[in-house]
Amino acid sequence: MKIAIIHFTAPPVVGGVERVVQEQIRLLRNAGHCLTLVCFEGGQNSGADCLVPLSREASRGDLFTYLKAALSDSDVVIFHNVGTMPFAIELTSALRDLAACISHTRWVCWVHDLSCTNPAYLPFGDAAVHALMSTPCTHWEYVAVSEMRANEVRTQFGVECRHLPNGIDLSETLQLDQEISAFAEMNEIWDADLVLLHPARMVARKGIETGVRVVDALRSAGIRVRYLLTAAKDPHNRASSEYENQIRALVRTLALSSEFLFVSDMVQIGPRALQNLYVLADALFFPSLQEGFGLPILEAAMFGKPAICPDIAPLNTLPGSAVYPRSFNPENIAGWIIRQLLSRDSIKARRLVAGEHRWQQIYRKHLAPFLQHPT
Repeated sequence: MKIAIIHFTAPPVVGGVERVVQEQIRLLRNAGHCLTLVCFEGGQNSGADCLVPLSREASRGDLFTYLKAALSDSDVVIFHNVGTMPFAIELTSALRDLAACISHTRWVCWVHDLSCTNPAYLPFGDAAVHALMSTPCTHWEYVAVSEMRANEVRTQFGVECRHLPNGIDLSETLQLDQEISAFAEMNEIWDADLVLLHPARMVARKGIETGVRVVDALRSAGIRVRYLLTAAKDPHNRASSEYENQIRALVRTLALSSEFLFVSDMVQIGPRALQNLYVLADALFFPSLQEGFGLPILEAAMFGKPAICPDIAPLNTLPGSAVYPRSFNPENIAGWIIRQLLSRDSIKARRLVAGEHRWQQIYRKHLAPFLQHPT
């Protein structure tokens, strides 16, 4: 499709709506659509195929003529807040006129805010301005970023209004490196119910087979789990390669290749990558049989992640450790993890955001169907 997006300003101008505009351009272009960006300020390096700059001094008639030439072949024109906020009245009026005369185009009024329901905006403009902001356009479709806003539109304007939520770019928000971001997407990390990180060398005392068995038990309990094992070989231990072969064979036997991930097979593990993995994880899982100290417990604490480990010294003396009894078998440990972790509000919130509010999901579940199926 040929899609135009209009807002008062665009990045590098900073703002919440500007970020939404930028993400919509990225998502729509990645989906193969042709994008035109229309704004008064900004828009450089937006990724749009075409930038149409506007002048704040232009009249309603001039804007109508100018935009008619620029947008007449558009399939969809999306304008953010321009239809409901009194910051560019000439542009708002021109869009009403354009929608009335170009019927083959869908004109989508994307509502983040409504000045007509917010007394804070009364100083902006005179009675005629507020009358314009309070009057629906019969040639526009209305979309709102929350159900609350959608209800305000329905009540105020008496028109149908879809709810299409805002989202976030998880990789940008979490400052993930490109390699880790690609790893997360490829291995469906964002869709997991639980992500466990196990930074360890490939030696038997690290209890890696316990991790495999716990993953198997979690999967059997219906939990979508991803287990991130850094799995560096121990250059000082010849038995490391043999132990690795045993672990890999166990993973194959249990058919856990999608759940139990040997991260070093896909990512170069260095200090920055390890930091990224802590950010990805919901918790540290550290089932060692013995340790001299247990440095990952401290690292997990600094990332605000619980550190699940057996009740052994010195692990049980470190801040942030969440210990389970040494007598627990893998099934017991899995049940303990389900009870202790999956009920935490912080983990539930992370999973909900990742599942419902990352831009890729919003595009698939909301924006693409909206474009394909007009109201």
